[in-house]
Amino acid sequence: MGGREPGTDGMTQTADREISLPSTTNHGFLALEGVDGSGKTTTARLIAEHVRAQGRPLSRIGQHSWLDPQAARVIIDVREDRPHRHSHQDITRAYFRDKQLQAGAIGQLLRDRSVLSDRYIFSDAAYLEVLYGIPARETLDRHHAHGTLLPDLIVYLDVPVNLAADRVVARGKSMRHYENSYTLDKVSTVYRSLLLDDPPPYLPPVHVFRNTTGAHEDSRLLDLFRAVDAPPAPRRQLLETS
Repeated sequence: MGGREPGTDGMTQTADREISLPSTTNHGFLALEGVDGSGKTTTARLIAEHVRAQGRPLSRIGQHSWLDPQAARVIIDVREDRPHRHSHQDITRAYFRDKQLQAGAIGQLLRDRSVLSDRYIFSDAAYLEVLYGIPARETLDRHHAHGTLLPDLIVYLDVPVNLAADRVVARGKSMRHYENSYTLDKVSTVYRSLLLDDPPPYLPPVHVFRNTTGAHEDSRLLDLFRAVDAPPAPRRQLLETS
């Protein structure tokens, strides 16, 4: 998350408006991705401590913006498995709308700080395919076509599904309808296809963090910090419109 490369002033377009980005910035956008129970919260805390220890301001954000009331209602209904009559088109539209607003907020934050997101559009893509049959590539391609802000780096937390499921149970919290080993295995398969095996050509760089026992105490964490500190590849800059 070493920041964007200098260049001409760019405009990142969302469905609502264009966001002017500064021509030079040392701030970057990092997205953590992985199934429930992969350890994103702890890993996000360690990354934030690492970045801030260098005197670099950083904001941590969650998966959703919650800035559009109607979109938020749809997302909460499907996430909590409440009775509803939302069509797949309604669900797709709600998640897309929410992320467009999220992208706008991130673009503003990047003016003076780095941003660390606990999930982003890639999580939407993976879970929507498994739970509702909405193709993951369709979700990402729509964001790409509309100029949704892309991260400089994706950190994919790769863990065995049985370990992730055990971690979810160990939380001692009420489990959501998709937090079971069967569903998590399917989500993991889609994640791997989307990020590693058959990624779209516009996908940002992906760092795979094998977040099993001891990962936060050995060289895997150091490798992760090096990836976070590295400048983005020139061809992987945010999607911009001139």
